[in-house]
Amino acid sequence: MRQFALLMLFPLVVFPAVAKRVTVAQLEQVLVAASAAHKSDADMVRQIDGIDLSECLTETTLDRLTAQLALGAQAALALRLLADQSAFLHPPNSELLTTAAPDDAAQQRMLDAARSYVTQTLTRLPNFLATRTTNRYDNAPKAIKGNEWPVRAGLHLVDSSSREVSIRDEQDMHATVKGSVFWQPQSGMISGGEFGTTLGMILTDTVKGKVAWDHWEHMAAGAVGVFRYSVPKSASHYEVIGLQKPPKSLGAAGTPNGGSRGASGNAKGGASNASLVRTTPGYHGSLWLEPATGTILRVTVEADGKEQGPFRRADILVQYGPVQIGGSVFICPLRSVALSEVFVAAEDLAGDEPTQWLNETLFNNYHRFGSSVRVLKDTVTP
Repeated sequence: MRQFALLMLFPLVVFPAVAKRVTVAQLEQVLVAASAAHKSDADMVRQIDGIDLSECLTETTLDRLTAQLALGAQAALALRLLADQSAFLHPPNSELLTTAAPDDAAQQRMLDAARSYVTQTLTRLPNFLATRTTNRYDNAPKAIKGNEWPVRAGLHLVDSSSREVSIRDEQDMHATVKGSVFWQPQSGMISGGEFGTTLGMILTDTVKGKVAWDHWEHMAAGAVGVFRYSVPKSASHYEVIGLQKPPKSLGAAGTPNGGSRGASGNAKGGASNASLVRTTPGYHGSLWLEPATGTILRVTVEADGKEQGPFRRADILVQYGPVQIGGSVFICPLRSVALSEVFVAAEDLAGDEPTQWLNETLFNNYHRFGSSVRVLKDTVTP
């Protein structure tokens, strides 16, 4: 069985969160008041960074707020990152469809259709090529203005990279470090397996787990059924591979922040005294299904926090949608988000290493794998 793996660097002990937890309605009140007071873009960013949502900020609400408030570029980015962080939460009840839940038989038909979709439709996709662009964010301390003292002020862009990927190569990745989530010399958790491996793992593991109806939700494709699932540790193929260093209080030279600085030894203290830790935690999440066909339009994976060792979050979201390639339309991944957080000691928090990473991957420029040949007629120059 192909495993679902991630590799991350993490320190050891706990540091409590301090952000203010609010609902989506309360967030909107805060933003409207700040906009009416003509707060600067930087001030809006600081307000958004100090908020922790208790509900999902859906794409519909995000788009409405962004247009209504005419946010500056940085505030708009901060709000989008806040939406990504909240994407694993339940939407506000006011945004849910009031359609009655399907009966047990209808629910089972939807799940059976989803299994057929993953095992038959996804595995038979033509070998498309696509551009995979990853934007990497973390919350390492930085100066907000000029020569100010660096502070932790929420997520900010670290770097971006793009490469061309083949669907077949993505599907054929090996298990462990080249499985559905893989490690590259970059910060944080890197998603992978969007072209079917991740969905195959979930639907296989849930045979020994639980799947239950949750709610109807409106998406661009119309009304979709949302199921919640959970997989116990005993049935999980979600492997977490991490390099763990002891905290400074135990004599370590420093905790690398992951990625190129940690892996190459360029971070303070390097990675020489880190130990490799492998865990296979239970996990849970949601599946968004098109009711008639079983097409999966969205999926989340969340590691169970009490089972998988010294990190706080290891969550993945993948969004799918229609892509026109040639004269046909296919359902392909459009976007994925990998969100990871670590527990941090108070003495480490003052350092320059991040404690949270959010890696956003975008898929575009889909086209068929192939080559073209142009035949040129010989000409004779007199």
